[in-house]
Amino acid sequence: MVVFFKFLRAIFKTISITILLLLIVVTVGYFFTRANYYDIPILMYHNVSPAEDGNTTNVTPERFSQQMSFIKSNDYKVITPSEYTQILKDGKKKSAKNLVMLTFDDGYENNYTYAYPILKDNGFSAVIFVVVNKIGEEDYLNIQEIKEMQKNGIIIASHTLNERYVPSLKKVRLNDEICGSKEKLELMTGEPVKFFAYCSGGYTIQAQKILKDAGYLVAFTTNRGFDKSLANDDPYAIRRTKVTNRDYSFKYWVKLSGIYNIFHTIRDPY
Repeated sequence: MVVFFKFLRAIFKTISITILLLLIVVTVGYFFTRANYYDIPILMYHNVSPAEDGNTTNVTPERFSQQMSFIKSNDYKVITPSEYTQILKDGKKKSAKNLVMLTFDDGYENNYTYAYPILKDNGFSAVIFVVVNKIGEEDYLNIQEIKEMQKNGIIIASHTLNERYVPSLKKVRLNDEICGSKEKLELMTGEPVKFFAYCSGGYTIQAQKILKDAGYLVAFTTNRGFDKSLANDDPYAIRRTKVTNRDYSFKYWVKLSGIYNIFHTIRDPY
């Protein structure tokens, strides 16, 4: 019996040492990765709605509220695209910790109905990329809602005129979708439009040039890029991380960690 207990003690000691070593390896690996591959997380939302219809782009208001509470309780600073642009210019992205940007694509009315009050309660900014010619249509934001949100820290930016996939467009139409959407949105809101998001994340070098010449400061994609490195420092192809209703607790923390990008396969831009 004594031999048996000694045997159990030895096994327990071996297991404890193994677990401790694994924890050390994981901790060192995490901080090494964070120091060398950190990228400011830019979260990409679409719909915020009570509908639970299996739509992977939809986050319920309850889940969204949990996610925003997680950001606030863990002392993340929500930054604007302008602040992000400045960090990028200054080359300080890797040293900027506990930052996050919140983005919404398409300009659905539920962004105003459900997401906006939660953002406002938490004192958070966000950028909504609107399909300009859908403003005022059923299920989309109207100009009164847009202007109210702009007064309270929400940035309105372009998602093209007609929700067109950029790589499929010829130059004349591409100019309309990029430059035309900027001009029309500025006339509607009375505010400068400095930011752009590609529909479905697709883009081309020609589109990037048009965006720059038109005066946009930054353009956002999804998980696409010509550059397959983890740098994510092309101002006209900034990658983002999609958020779903399944993202909470540990999974949401991983997406906020700044190292989620190492688990992400970077797709071609078109």
